[in-house]
Amino acid sequence: MGRLVCARLASDGHVVKAFDLATANFADLPQGVTALPGDLTSVEDIQAAVEGVDAVVHLAAILPPVADKLIELTQRVNVCGTQIIVDAIKSYAPNARLVFSSSVSVYGTPVNDAEITTSQPYAPDDNYAKTKAESEQIVVDSGLDSCVLRISGVSIPIFQEPPAAWPFLPDQKIEFVHRDDAVNAIVAGVTAELDDSSRIVNVSGGASWRTTGAKYVTDYFGMIEVDPADAIYQSEPGHFAWYSEQGGNAALDYQQNSYPQFLEQLQADIDRMMEE
Repeated sequence: MGRLVCARLASDGHVVKAFDLATANFADLPQGVTALPGDLTSVEDIQAAVEGVDAVVHLAAILPPVADKLIELTQRVNVCGTQIIVDAIKSYAPNARLVFSSSVSVYGTPVNDAEITTSQPYAPDDNYAKTKAESEQIVVDSGLDSCVLRISGVSIPIFQEPPAAWPFLPDQKIEFVHRDDAVNAIVAGVTAELDDSSRIVNVSGGASWRTTGAKYVTDYFGMIEVDPADAIYQSEPGHFAWYSEQGGNAALDYQQNSYPQFLEQLQADIDRMMEE
């Protein structure tokens, strides 16, 4: 998504610096996007990267399953890296907007079927979620002009092999978000007029995306002609639920791809593959 965010911001007329490790693929960056190799855990690299900018979009993180295996590295990158960014912005770009990509995993595993609001307290139950909650708190407590986006499961409209085990239960409520809508939210967060109700946003698909694990898998398997009875689910609930919108979509206008549209896009990609 980082590359898509950079491309969108550049197309909107922003001058973008794409900060990532020197080993990252910087090939074919869009016009208006400059490669900026560096290390998130280096104070000097981050200070040089943020000096004089109008906004910082922080997408970097160690993700599961690595995040739940390499505990110290994940803490250093996810939490300490966020603190380094916040400190650098305060000193070198104090008026910049900080858009922080978080996760609905900060709520932990749902204990009931209630719709989750942004006022629900943190309840992280794995290392990745713990580091995201800690990082969020650093951003919220910073006093900076900030926007925290708690992004749900991201559905990509491109065929991918089904996972070894689907990360939810069959009867669990899920409300994923289209990849392009997650990008919409991140990009909008850079310039949107925000108030207290839109500083922390649940980024999820909206009403049309509200379904259950079994229905999502049945729809997916139906397109590839696989019996849904063959689906394997994980043994415990995943970090998913239905989410309260609370004015976040009104502020960021990001929900532009419905679940039926996603299914059509995915079917088109599958049909394209079959024709090749």
